[in-house]
Amino acid sequence: MRMNSINTPVRLIRVLSFAMLFMTLTTMTACTRDDNEADSESQILQNDNSNMNSTLKLTIGQTSFTATLEDNATVKELQSLLPMTLQMDELNGNEKYCYLSSSLPTAASRPGTIHAGDIMLYGSSCIVIFYKTFSSGYSYTRIGHIDNVEQLAQAVGSGSVSVRFEMQPTTGIGSAKVSVHSTDGARYTLNGQKASDNYKCIYIRDGKKYRK
Repeated sequence: MRMNSINTPVRLIRVLSFAMLFMTLTTMTACTRDDNEADSESQILQNDNSNMNSTLKLTIGQTSFTATLEDNATVKELQSLLPMTLQMDELNGNEKYCYLSSSLPTAASRPGTIHAGDIMLYGSSCIVIFYKTFSSGYSYTRIGHIDNVEQLAQAVGSGSVSVRFEMQPTTGIGSAKVSVHSTDGARYTLNGQKASDNYKCIYIRDGKKYRK
């Protein structure tokens, strides 16, 4: 009897210790899952933001064009000036140019061949749109390239032309397609996985997106 009275507390301590260890491991697993989900959603947002900032819209008369921008300091500084409308002059039968009132960062190089649709910076303040392909020994900083140039030469014409520059959002988070339609009040990630109440990021509840 004396041995049983001693062993009973020992067994109880062991049981409690095992229960506490199990709860700790369960909590750590849940936290890791939530952190991974949050990291995944954060990456989605970063990708969306990247897409939103990479497409330029140019409007020339009644015709609109899109251009894919470079990822450099020149483009980032130029984006801070948008939207803007430039009166661009004709030069050499292959380009339109306009000098800005302020300078932009440069990283000039000789492209060798200029392609129709190239948008370049000459010097530190001259924006150039090329509408023909030709060889050149001049140095430029790349800004971007117009995606579809079939109607570019016709749109710019042979004289001065007004060109509007503005950013065009592409696949922002506002246009994300969500396949979760549950109305049970539970929270779901954008991937359709059920999320805990402590989940912090963008989540879906009753078919609507929320940010926490």
